[in-house]
Amino acid sequence: MNVSAQQSVSDMMSGIMSPVDLRVMQHAMFMACDSGDTLRTIDDVETLGRVVLKLYAAGLVDPEKLADAAGTMAGVVHIQGLRRAV
Repeated sequence: MNVSAQQSVSDMMSGIMSPVDLRVMQHAMFMACDSGDTLRTIDDVETLGRVVLKLYAAGLVDPEKLADAAGTMAGVVHIQGLRRAV
């Protein structure tokens, strides 16, 4: 993780999100929505958003990796009906 991304995640953990944070998460959301067939409802997209936010806060800041991991996790949540657990 580069220094800028590390600082950004550190700031986010303190409750501050920068425009860079939001752009990365938005880009990951767009990529995951474009590639996912498990996103059928607004609830599915909201679940994906929560997963993206949690993974980003955990330090996964590469948009492509974030989209892939979030899409996979959101798909599992959809299949298992675990929306409230995310």
